Amino acid sequence: GNHEFDFGLPALQSRMTEAQYPYLAANIQDQVTGAPASFPNTYAHKILTAGNLKVGIIGLSTLDTPTTTRSENVKTLRFQDLKEAALRESQILRKKGARIILLTAHVGTKCSPGHTSPGRLIRKPSDPQGECGDHDELVQLLQSLPADTIDAVVSGHTHQVIHHWIAGVPVIQGGAFGRYLNVIYLTFDWTHKKLLTDQTRIEGPVPVCSQVFQNQNDCNGDRPAPKLGRGDLVPVKFHGETVQPDSKIQSLLKPVLKKSEAEKNRVIGHAARPIEAIRMAESPLGNLFADSIRWSSQADVALVNSGGIRASLEEGPITYGALFRTMPFDNSISILKVTGQQLLLILRVAESGSRGFPSVSGLKLRLIDPKIQAPSDNLNGSGRDEAWKTNRLISASLSNGQPIQNKKIYSLATIDFLVTGGDDLAWPMSQVSPNQIQLSTGVLAREAMIQYIQAHTTMNSETQPLVDPSFPRLKFEKPPVNHLNSKKKRKHSRTKGHKRGHPKG
Repeated sequence: GNHEFDFGLPALQSRMTEAQYPYLAANIQDQVTGAPASFPNTYAHKILTAGNLKVGIIGLSTLDTPTTTRSENVKTLRFQDLKEAALRESQILRKKGARIILLTAHVGTKCSPGHTSPGRLIRKPSDPQGECGDHDELVQLLQSLPADTIDAVVSGHTHQVIHHWIAGVPVIQGGAFGRYLNVIYLTFDWTHKKLLTDQTRIEGPVPVCSQVFQNQNDCNGDRPAPKLGRGDLVPVKFHGETVQPDSKIQSLLKPVLKKSEAEKNRVIGHAARPIEAIRMAESPLGNLFADSIRWSSQADVALVNSGGIRASLEEGPITYGALFRTMPFDNSISILKVTGQQLLLILRVAESGSRGFPSVSGLKLRLIDPKIQAPSDNLNGSGRDEAWKTNRLISASLSNGQPIQNKKIYSLATIDFLVTGGDDLAWPMSQVSPNQIQLSTGVLAREAMIQYIQAHTTMNSETQPLVDPSFPRLKFEKPPVNHLNSKKKRKHSRTKGHKRGHPKG
């Protein structure tokens, strides 16, 4: 998956060498030669046996990898089209005698849960299920493959609980943080040498937390209670057996956890109220993140991505361990000296909604509500998801209300992941000259956050909320008429100019 590359190829190759299991990577190639990437203990596919039954397993990685990890770490690699790789490997596996082909894919989708009875964990193909996004990477892959290419999928990447059939293929995904597992049951008919797809079953999600509320049977105690109430906290059971930690693994972890315990429990500040991480609206934790790197670098404005934040902070003492869980990536603070015009372009692409809504500091943005379809701009950008086309930015100003002047120079604090093209920003960042960029100030974003919290002690109080409804940094509204018609007007303007002999475009 994409985050295996976060700490560079040497670190990844060391972990691969140590692993007592194989890695699968069918669509990762050398950028120059096109040959399979040279990784230790790594294969395009594997064949396992279940009795006399040969089962082939293919591994695929998302094409988002270069924009969802540090691009520097994967610059020597090419991520091949998913369909091409899946077809090639499935044909090889069938020739080797594989009767069933499974896909393990760090390639995701988002699906609504569907209408199932509370506590019902076994699903069959004919049961009602929620819809999955037609434009999601995994959905598009499975819809493009011929029938019987792939028999079942274990997916990842989008942190969703998935137990769905997509294009007739059963797909499971266990959410995030190891909280759930799902099981696919496949029935093979030896007489007719085929899978009995109508007998396929998906079981899950099965919680893997120590206790659950009896009437909810999941690890999310903050969910709305059912009509009968949540019930008592009870141990988790799977097929009649209590789910328990593995004593051998606990023994191996004990000295490691003890070594880091003191640092994890070090208190660096206090949260007067919960500090939530939100992707599709103004985020309290995102604002804190943006404020901290702007404060650390003394920049005019700051921009940070929502994907760099992995967990909310609870009310009460803020420990180093909690903050590390919130910000696990070693991103450095970057400083860009940009014109107002360049700043507006970066903001426009960043706030397209394709990756949630990044947080800002020193700025006030008016954006088209995410529930409303935004217009597209006819720009010469590039990018697989084409986030640069969607324009949700109605207007932007400094936090004091002053307009952003096109030719004025502003200092923008952000993180190196975004500067090197992460989260669809490759094209707008390419419009900034290298001599305008300080890729690393030598300060990690996480350390800047720690220093900021220590300097301000108490965060998110009622008198100083991180999201102030009276003075929002991100204001979502209906698009004005002139914004909706802007593309049409630009086309008209270009056509007239061309007729007068002006250069096209």
